[in-house]
Amino acid sequence: MIIDLKNIAPLVEKQFPAFYQEEGPDFIQFVKAYYEWLDTEGPIGKARALAETSDIDDTAEEYVEYFFKKYLHGIPKEILGDKRLLEKHILDLYRSKGSIEGLKLLFRFLYRQEIEVYIPEVDMLRASDGKWVRKKYLEISNMPLNYTFNNKYIRGTTTGALAYVENTLQFYLGNQISNVLYISNITPGPFGDEFIQGEYVIHDDINLRDCPYILGSPTGAVIVDSSADNAIGDFLTTTSSSGERLKYQVSSLRNSQLLRGYIRFKIVDGGYGYTLQTPVNILPGSNTTGSGANFKIGRIANTRSFQYNTNLLSNVLSTQLADPSYGPDLNFTFLGSLLSDALSFANLTIGTIDRLTGVTSGDHNYNGSVIPEVIETRIYGYGIQDERGGIWGGNARITGTPSTGNGVIESVILVSSGLGYNSNGETLQFINSSNNDLACELTIITGGVGTEEGFWENTDGFISSNKYIQDSFYYQEYSYEIQIEKSFEKYVDILKKVMHPVGNRVFGKVLITDINSETNSLAIEQETFAQT
Repeated sequence: MIIDLKNIAPLVEKQFPAFYQEEGPDFIQFVKAYYEWLDTEGPIGKARALAETSDIDDTAEEYVEYFFKKYLHGIPKEILGDKRLLEKHILDLYRSKGSIEGLKLLFRFLYRQEIEVYIPEVDMLRASDGKWVRKKYLEISNMPLNYTFNNKYIRGTTTGALAYVENTLQFYLGNQISNVLYISNITPGPFGDEFIQGEYVIHDDINLRDCPYILGSPTGAVIVDSSADNAIGDFLTTTSSSGERLKYQVSSLRNSQLLRGYIRFKIVDGGYGYTLQTPVNILPGSNTTGSGANFKIGRIANTRSFQYNTNLLSNVLSTQLADPSYGPDLNFTFLGSLLSDALSFANLTIGTIDRLTGVTSGDHNYNGSVIPEVIETRIYGYGIQDERGGIWGGNARITGTPSTGNGVIESVILVSSGLGYNSNGETLQFINSSNNDLACELTIITGGVGTEEGFWENTDGFISSNKYIQDSFYYQEYSYEIQIEKSFEKYVDILKKVMHPVGNRVFGKVLITDINSETNSLAIEQETFAQT
């Protein structure tokens, strides 16, 4: 049987022969006292207490001092916040050397204070180092499980193209919802194709019957017609209301010497009382040679409903009420029918001419101006005057002047695919954002992957930004700054011995707590430094 002995001293006396009890009691007492010392303060007692003293939080102070001398070389004892805590985590501290978290950990151990570490390199100016980002996305059909695509790898069922979905969003376009998958890491399929319009997209955790298909997004455009006075770099936005955010940029202009002599139409005053069906008649004006220029009303603003007569009395002005051709029994019912026809009405939506569409430049042989005549006869006949004395349906002023051919758009580049423009080959009108004039008509080319308008993710390469020129001293790649409520001289030696990376330059900034504020601190701008 094993007996767990806590102390040996009580057993010492029984280990001696009987005659020692009479002749050597002092010797027995001496040996017993020795073993009592071994059991309590000596190596035997300490060995037995290892289970209780192995925890650094509970161990004897002499062990703390021993570990300090062995593992915490270079750290002064007098400034330690908690020796036991530092000894417990000293390996973590050494492993984090050279990192911001390591610096913060050191100051927590030493001073029980939080620090801020500023890296001057972050605000250092670098030529052409700005990061330009253009997000790509798939506009997809509306399906109940579209939300499951978030943070998944997807595959096109036709092309085999792969991509990672970073986010899944819904946008409201009027009364409709546009579903968008923002994607990255696009990998073309086996035959080199990216995602295409009309194909289904799938991930591993969804059935094919629940998958959406790609509606398509604009990827380019073909010029149908263009006005003059555009410039390379001008942005073009569409007048179409079927979607939003679609934008192109003028990338090149046609040779002006080949484009002289066509007509440029411009709305000077949109008037009032016009409909989208109002006829347009182009009068020669001062022009004698050119032909073919024309336009239609593309959009009206400030609309209202107007009731007009559909059968003017002039159409039955010469009819005799007793005319035999109407039958032998002319009666009030028949007469009432004629008057009812003559006094029938219908509603028209009228407004101000706001945009032109279907603009054609003719044969490019114009040598003078033309006069666009835009008369809405169904309204003009009522003689309703505007505040300037003009008549509704005939008070619009649209000019048609010969162009020199300067600034005619030859090609455009896509800036933003927008949302809701999913019809390949659709022709849309575009306005020049710089002057808000009609610029061109474009036939849209669509594909599978849409592109958002780009943006600068940072200002690293902006000369006029909040960046600083490298000085190889403070603003450099190997410097850092400690911000704490202590003077730099009090901790720099310890920092250099324990955590400072060789070859770096350290700076210090003193933070002074504002006694008038509970949360804010003030930073003294005077900086000191040290280097190795």
